[in-house]
Amino acid sequence: ALVIMTIAGVNVLDTVKTFSKNIPIISQLVDVHKIQRKLETTIEKQNEVIEQQKKQINELENELSAKQQEVDRLKKEKEHLEEQLSLMEANKEELPEDKTATMNTTNNTTMEDIASMYETMSEKNAAMILTKMPESDVLTILSSLDSDKAAAILEKMPPDDAAKYTSMLAKRAEENPPVEEAAR
Repeated sequence: ALVIMTIAGVNVLDTVKTFSKNIPIISQLVDVHKIQRKLETTIEKQNEVIEQQKKQINELENELSAKQQEVDRLKKEKEHLEEQLSLMEANKEELPEDKTATMNTTNNTTMEDIASMYETMSEKNAAMILTKMPESDVLTILSSLDSDKAAAILEKMPPDDAAKYTSMLAKRAEENPPVEEAAR
């Protein structure tokens, strides 16, 4: 019958759809198939979302674990540093006074060495370097130099810097008079 109707030019599929709309049970079956396909598509999409979220959860758990390991490592490092600090403080308290004096002498020798470096350096280079250093260091170095060398270095400095350091040197000289003058 289907073959005869197809040969006769009747579109069998359209005819079945038209008749099935008029019959309530068949029209509901067709709608159920559409709904089922939509639900299956929705379920597939939701499953994809769930998989993506599982991956994100795994990544976040791995990141959290790495951060926790870093925190643990830093805590251990902090404890180690605190132990070292305690040991150093204990050793500092045990240092005899003569060792402290030796350490101060070593620091003075170092300042003398630095001053002798500036004695041999060209005035222009010394001035350029000193203007980039902290004021207290500049004053200490200039005070340690021969007065002619210090004057030559100040001469090569920008006028504002030279004036500032000369003023500071003068104040320092007033506060700390030479030993010979203090004895008089």
